[in-house]
Amino acid sequence: MAEAFGRKKSIFFDLPYWAKLDVRHCIDVMHVEKIVCDSIIGTLINIKGKTKDDINSRKDLVEMGLRLELQPEARGKRTYLPPACHTLSRLEKISFCDSL
Repeated sequence: MAEAFGRKKSIFFDLPYWAKLDVRHCIDVMHVEKIVCDSIIGTLINIKGKTKDDINSRKDLVEMGLRLELQPEARGKRTYLPPACHTLSRLEKISFCDSL
């Protein structure tokens, strides 16, 4: 066993500026903001690969007994995901991007 329990190297040590930080337990706000922003915008605009509203999240909702109206529906060979309340139309997506 190469590493003892609790002695795992954090991925933050790979950041070029991490060794120069005086207080390493602080959160890197810039990266957190980017990740949160990507997740929210990806879900609102429904960017493939960036959205968090996918088949697995819908199945989790069903398993927990929440928002059963959003459960995936099998239609032939495909699975249909009913639109959620945050689903934007094409014109709403364009307006949203224009406002940014």
